[in-house]
Amino acid sequence: MKKIFLISAALASLATYSASAQSYNSNYPSNVPNNYYSYGAQPQRRSSSSAFKRFSIGFDYVLGSTSMDNQSFTLDNPLVGGESYTGNTDKFEDGIDSLNFNFGFRPWRYLGFEAFYQQSLSDNQVKYQESYSGDSRFAQAEYEVKYKAYGLDAIGYIPLASSFELLATVGVAQYDFDAKVDFNAYKNTSMNKYRANSLKMDDSKLAFRYGGGAQIWLSQRLAFRAMYRYTSIGGDYFDDVSEISLGLRYNF
Repeated sequence: MKKIFLISAALASLATYSASAQSYNSNYPSNVPNNYYSYGAQPQRRSSSSAFKRFSIGFDYVLGSTSMDNQSFTLDNPLVGGESYTGNTDKFEDGIDSLNFNFGFRPWRYLGFEAFYQQSLSDNQVKYQESYSGDSRFAQAEYEVKYKAYGLDAIGYIPLASSFELLATVGVAQYDFDAKVDFNAYKNTSMNKYRANSLKMDDSKLAFRYGGGAQIWLSQRLAFRAMYRYTSIGGDYFDDVSEISLGLRYNF
């Protein structure tokens, strides 16, 4: 819910700003009056700095949310004499933030393409811990999930104003998920791990992704973008991914 509120607020801010912003999108300048040339004014050749910007490089911060199949598992206790640990995939954190780097090519006014590489930020969570009175050892279950993705998106542009555009996108991407649960044994005195039992749950899938958003031109070369994307994974462990991205594009 917080992420939906965030993207809604971002899009509302973009629309409000664009209503009062001057024309910064040099790809598509504002129209001149119909009778402009009737008064003897001659068309001016556009300078190279305001020429059509076909290429872009960009960076996004991505707020991601994953959904996993509900599966249970059991890990032997790394402490001698300890009981086995029974866990469940619903204990994995579904929120995974990531960084996205991309290169764009926009050959036409209403259509462009972006190649991207995305790497999530690793997030290790302790979900269970046990210890014994008079014993310096303890054991804990640690959940970690991360992923990377790379692929190509086709982006449709719908200009609503000289500095504001709506975006629709469809693409294909390779998603590689790395999820694991470690049941580790430590010594209190040093926090040195001396024994562990692990279970890995990895998925690697080629999937289609869809989304929409908005873009506002902040200058002749710089644009701010907010997007929402959904990807159906359909893997052995991971079902889907929802992502909200906020970022910048430098156009040249």
